[in-house]
Amino acid sequence: MLLIGGGAFLLLRGGDDSPRASTVGRTTLPTLPTPPTYSPPNFSAPSSTPSPPEHTYSPPPQNWGAIAVGSNGSVGKAWDYDSASAARRRALNECPTSGCKVLTTFVNGCGAVAFNSRTNKYWGGHGETKAEAQRNAISNAGGGRWISWVCTTR
Repeated sequence: MLLIGGGAFLLLRGGDDSPRASTVGRTTLPTLPTPPTYSPPNFSAPSSTPSPPEHTYSPPPQNWGAIAVGSNGSVGKAWDYDSASAARRRALNECPTSGCKVLTTFVNGCGAVAFNSRTNKYWGGHGETKAEAQRNAISNAGGGRWISWVCTTR
């Protein structure tokens, strides 16, 4: 008698070892499915050099401008500079008198300066067009007239 896993079965064999010999109480186990096999992914190196995508985003160029004005109404203008600070420096350098101040700085558009004779002050403004910049400068001045303008080439 053979005891396996809490159960018993009796195995009797005759004296004949031939394949036809009968066995009593022989139990066969069911065949189990073959477990799946694992194959790691193939990470082979690319055969050619990768190329950049066909369409990449490039921000539009920024063209800066500025207008500086002196107390006597003299004007210095700058346009199409790579930075606001470079445009302001150039406008100040272009202003023919000392004591000039930058009244407007703009990018990819226009700037204008207006003078209000009631307050005796200059004011700057900016906009997408010359007319819009002039209106903005006159509005900022509280009235008056525009005296100068400049636009970037975008």
